[in-house]
Amino acid sequence: MTIKHLGRNFIIAFLMVLAIYQTGKLWFEDISDHNFFNFSGRSESEGGMSYTLDRLIVNTGDNRVVVIGSGIYTNEYKKTIDTAVSEALSKGSLSENTGNVDWNSVLDNRAVIYSYSCTFGPNALESLFDVKSENIGAIKSFDTIVISPRADNSYMRVIFFNSKDKTSATAELKSSSVIGECFDAGTRLADRDSDIYYISSAENGFDIFSENIFLPRCKNENYSYNAVEPHFTAKDIQMIEENANIFFNNAIAGNYTRNSEGYTFSDDTTVVKFNENDVMEYFSYDTKRQNGSSFSDDLGAALNIIEQDKFVTNEVYLHSYSYADGRFTFLFNYKLNDLRLLPSEEIKEKTGLSSFIEVSVSQGSVDRYRKYTCRYTLSDKNILSARIDFIGAIDKLYSQLYKNTADAKPVNNMTLAYIAKDKSFGLNWIVDIDGREYVADI
Repeated sequence: MTIKHLGRNFIIAFLMVLAIYQTGKLWFEDISDHNFFNFSGRSESEGGMSYTLDRLIVNTGDNRVVVIGSGIYTNEYKKTIDTAVSEALSKGSLSENTGNVDWNSVLDNRAVIYSYSCTFGPNALESLFDVKSENIGAIKSFDTIVISPRADNSYMRVIFFNSKDKTSATAELKSSSVIGECFDAGTRLADRDSDIYYISSAENGFDIFSENIFLPRCKNENYSYNAVEPHFTAKDIQMIEENANIFFNNAIAGNYTRNSEGYTFSDDTTVVKFNENDVMEYFSYDTKRQNGSSFSDDLGAALNIIEQDKFVTNEVYLHSYSYADGRFTFLFNYKLNDLRLLPSEEIKEKTGLSSFIEVSVSQGSVDRYRKYTCRYTLSDKNILSARIDFIGAIDKLYSQLYKNTADAKPVNNMTLAYIAKDKSFGLNWIVDIDGREYVADI
């Protein structure tokens, strides 16, 4: 063998040893990386707070409001509005304790409203708008952000409002080009055409509501729309194995146990179960070596596992969350056709889940992931027709709840939504009266 060949073989051998060493280092130096659904090492601006926004609302100024529910995070205009909010926080002046929102004043002008399903603290603002500022500490909590820009770049007001306790903080920004850009973005969003538009209960003087609500109306007397079809994604062992493989380093197909409760797949650190009640459960018993994590880290880990699960095909949004024993539990529901898609009481009872997806996270990695193994599509053939009449729905509900209308309590909230069933289904009203939700037909 020539010296040239010896040298070549030595280099190849050296590279092989180096590759083995680096692979071993990756696996054994930080065992927490075995958890696929880990958010450590990613910056907060990479999407840790994505899919938190329930609705993006734009006031057109003519007693009509445009409400966008689907596709918010792929909308280029939202990025422009986010930039304006970021600048208001970092360069504007902030006033604490500004009280309840005067909706009549807000809706006299162009306004863009970010509406969330849950309440956030000030730390969430850093991730939501990629900004660091001392102003953030003055914002105690919020579930609504009201952005009111002027077209001439002269002034913008941003209200961070907590609708539960009627408190707010207000940021004011003057003389900036981002203000006019934000106004233009709102105008573009307001041009969106839809058969459904919304009106403000406060602006229209509907005193049956305890607070301002954006109520859907239809351009035509009857609203024609596509029914929703459920598609179960764990109907046979082939589908189950394909879904299970997502959660393991190596293909797990064929390596399962079967009993009366369903199928179980497992390795040294992971267990995945497919139960007879159409619920999939993922458990991670991996060792955690991360020192800590932020709220957005943990939410990012929850979103990461949902994104990796290709059997989840509907758009998700964060419905609510809780914190206990060092662990966040995030509940997600779906969006469809600009409206919320929620599980029915029958599905909740069958599954033991209060939402379609539930993810528990600690120290930036997922401990438990549960989902209802069903996806939803709009039907091509089943077309439904209904009158979107909120007054009629409330009157019918009041007649059932109250014999004497003088005893009737005000409506806290009212939403048009899809309520999922295990067969084709349509829209319903969800009416909140005195903290209890009632489902009414449209």
